[in-house]
Amino acid sequence: MYDENTMKILFRFSRIPTTVYTPEWKKLKEFTCIHEEPEKFEAERLKEAKEGLMGKNFLFLPYDALVPIGLCACRGEEELFILGPFSYGRTDAFECRYFIRKNKIRECPKCQLDDIFALASFLTGEEFEEERKRDIPETPAADNRKDMEREQAIREELRQMDAFQKNHTYRDELILYDHIKEGDAEYLEKQAFYETPSHPVIINDLKKNEEYMAVIGISMAARAAIEGGLSSAEGFINNDIYLKKLSECRTVLEMDRLRRESQIYFARLVADHKKKSSMNFYVEEVKKNILSKRFAKISIREIAEELGISKEYMQKLFKKYEGIPITEYIAEIKIGAACKLLLYSDRKIQDIAECLHYGSVSHFSTAFRKKMHQSPKEYRERNRKTTF
Repeated sequence: MYDENTMKILFRFSRIPTTVYTPEWKKLKEFTCIHEEPEKFEAERLKEAKEGLMGKNFLFLPYDALVPIGLCACRGEEELFILGPFSYGRTDAFECRYFIRKNKIRECPKCQLDDIFALASFLTGEEFEEERKRDIPETPAADNRKDMEREQAIREELRQMDAFQKNHTYRDELILYDHIKEGDAEYLEKQAFYETPSHPVIINDLKKNEEYMAVIGISMAARAAIEGGLSSAEGFINNDIYLKKLSECRTVLEMDRLRRESQIYFARLVADHKKKSSMNFYVEEVKKNILSKRFAKISIREIAEELGISKEYMQKLFKKYEGIPITEYIAEIKIGAACKLLLYSDRKIQDIAECLHYGSVSHFSTAFRKKMHQSPKEYRERNRKTTF
């Protein structure tokens, strides 16, 4: 069992934060100079250390491969111990400072790795072997190993954070351009300016900054419209038109409005294209032909011959675009005409059947009942309002 007074003395000299737990991970005592509660990143590392100690006597967990901050977990005779967090190398390098700031890591004491190993050996009752030391990541070099492009990206992110600027996420972008691809102009019209994806000020010239962002926004909208089905020619020519309009803008507000206008316009173009592409010339001609011949005997073959296509191809097209066979559509048109004759004329049912070229009254009555769920006589009696 650990001795509390001994632990106090060890902490006084080593400054290594140490927390004592029962084997069931119930906290018994804490020896530390860190009094803030850990944020999400550190809490997850602590949980990882606890889980990693299962079946082991010692575990070293660095926070990041390039950042010399971490913690240890070790198993004593009757207790479990968490050592840390502590820094075991320089943390003044740019990437270290960025990492600490980004993950909200508490200020932790600087400790020598040899002191960590010595305390772990004391608590576990085992010598810290050289093989274990080789598993500990070396302290990264401070400046000479930095990648210039990565440093620039980090500096820019920090600059934006300090200026309280926020860039949009990829998800924000997908939502916007998906609505353009779907032709959902109505959705875009309802969105206020502040609800559109945000962007930071990259350069000091605000007008030039907004002009760059507008160019990107217009061009991305054009490409989203092309993905939505617009032809490349139509998409790019409208892109060029809006870029020309952009060159005539004099204020930032005008640029923002134009960018928003372009997004709505491209969505409308996609919607119009989808509406047109959902119709087929031959199918529309077939529908017109059937409607004009509703009081005549309709021949599917003759309609196909008039259009210059095969009967089979015409039937296939009609089913594809209308969702029903031509014969069913003819029946709907015929019964629709029969309803009007029953309501607004005094013709006998037999005459109506002959007028619509049904083979017999019974055939007409059967077809009518199938569509209207009542006989022609019942329909007339229930719905007729005009007296002749």
